Amino acid sequence: MADQQDDICTEDIYTWMDKQPFKTTAEIPVPERLADQVIGQERAVKVIKKAAEQRRHVMLIGDPGTGKSMLANSMVEFLPSDELEDILAYPNKDDPNEPHIRTVPAGKGKEIVNAHKAEALQRKEQKSMLMSMFIFFIIIGAFFLYMTSKDPSILLIGIIGAAFLFLILRSSAQQSETNNIPKLLVSHTRGEMPPFIDATGAHAGALLGDVRHDPFQSGGLETPAHERVEAGAIHKAHKGVLFIDEINTLRMESQQSLLTALQEKKFSIVGQSERSAGAMVKTEPVPADFILVAAGNLDAINGMHPALRSRIRGYGYEIYMNNTMPDTDENRKKLIRFVAQEVLKDGKIPHFTKAAVAEILHEAQRRSGRMGRLTLRLRELGGLIRVAGDMAI
Repeated sequence: MADQQDDICTEDIYTWMDKQPFKTTAEIPVPERLADQVIGQERAVKVIKKAAEQRRHVMLIGDPGTGKSMLANSMVEFLPSDELEDILAYPNKDDPNEPHIRTVPAGKGKEIVNAHKAEALQRKEQKSMLMSMFIFFIIIGAFFLYMTSKDPSILLIGIIGAAFLFLILRSSAQQSETNNIPKLLVSHTRGEMPPFIDATGAHAGALLGDVRHDPFQSGGLETPAHERVEAGAIHKAHKGVLFIDEINTLRMESQQSLLTALQEKKFSIVGQSERSAGAMVKTEPVPADFILVAAGNLDAINGMHPALRSRIRGYGYEIYMNNTMPDTDENRKKLIRFVAQEVLKDGKIPHFTKAAVAEILHEAQRRSGRMGRLTLRLRELGGLIRVAGDMAI
């Protein structure tokens, strides 16, 4: 601590800024990787990298705006993309209310669905041709009977019968063919980054998956169960990162289900509403092998489900975020880079001059609330940068 205190830069911000070798932040290089853009959380970055390599869950504890979501998002840069999988739901002929689940390598899912659609279209065309021939013969037969008997009612009955048969066969043929097409629940393209899914504030259906209600449950109008299945955030985050901020806002039932998914690495999708037809449907277990990054302040973390927090602590890491950092020469330069990063991220405001950056650094000193410190509540500083840029325009 004494060494850090000795490194504190006592030089006035404005005098120090005049010595810096740049005119505007356009000259400041910005790292490409998100992890390298994180400011003042060096220890947390090291832990995040290790957690990604070992596929460990992480708890980020700290004030809003200290970079928790940015750290979580950076984890996907260290995960392998060749492990991504597409997830499909297939109809189950033995039990329509328990759709089959299959996984295939990334990019194969769309190929499989398109192949099934092409096959279904071909069968539909063949049936349409046979149906047209059958109806044609009915009409021709009715016409010959009419020519023989000269009774116009026979011709009318034949036409009505053919039209009625056409409508019935067309509806049943179309339904039977589309019912066998699998549904692509989770899709990826080859070589894309592993998914980062922000499930902050998600309700049970969005988090755990759901089954849509079907108002037509008989008479040949019903939608197959596998077509009504919707993947949740835990399934979309398969082989990637699931981020939940203010995790204590999740209902205890949802936290318990989340714990089950963490333990089993899979979770069946079921209708979340008891009054919905989807409540009758429960799929086979759907893969949900994700890294959970839970975040919140200390009060929020204390309000978590005890078993869920114990699971993360026992099989992962708890990281306490820094609120401030020493006001050193190196850290001042990091904040200069932060200004350049924010300008590039926004894309609508001009780059800052030295004088403008000096004002931001001076505000960082003031907002830290302590002598010799700089604030790390960078979301607030980012808002100040955007307001200044808007006023400049």
